[in-house]
Amino acid sequence: MLEDAAYRELRFAGEDVPSLLTAERAADRVIYAGTFSKPFATGVRVGYGVVPEALLKIVLRLKANHDFGTSNLLQQLVKRALATGSYDRHLAILRARYAHKATVMVKVIREHFPASVEWDEPRGGLYVWARLPKTVKTGMKSRLFQAALRHDVLYVPGELCYVDDPTRAKPNHEMRISFGGASVPDIRTGIARLGATLHELLNP
Repeated sequence: MLEDAAYRELRFAGEDVPSLLTAERAADRVIYAGTFSKPFATGVRVGYGVVPEALLKIVLRLKANHDFGTSNLLQQLVKRALATGSYDRHLAILRARYAHKATVMVKVIREHFPASVEWDEPRGGLYVWARLPKTVKTGMKSRLFQAALRHDVLYVPGELCYVDDPTRAKPNHEMRISFGGASVPDIRTGIARLGATLHELLNP
């Protein structure tokens, strides 16, 4: 089992979700992948992992062939941030900032999205996950995606967030909407435009 924990430290609401590392026999069957890029700084491309012993040499070999080693300067930067407490202080600031942005985005979604669109209120991370009626496609070639682009709005089609699985089709009526990098005014403007686009297609 693979746990992609890129956003674990950015939880700002609700109770924490136990890691797969707490599962029975986790040491033999769980790969835990973390990063400092999301919770600390985008440009700090330093990650870490917990890997079963049987896979360690293989993973290290693949990584070495892929990137020839993580930047020592960035590793030293992260080490200093952790040792001095600046990482934890910065993380607290980010959580508060993202919690505020998430609150704004959800409020504007309630105001502008059609009633037929469902979404999950975020408890962490950088995104709101939305589900449209199954008859409305959200892929990059869909009418919705192209119309959103014409309104200067971009979202991530939900199907891009699923792994390939030959036993079942990927849902193609969902979208991931980010509040991470946008300013509060841009969130309000973007969601209003996306809402208008949705109304045009769902209620012509």
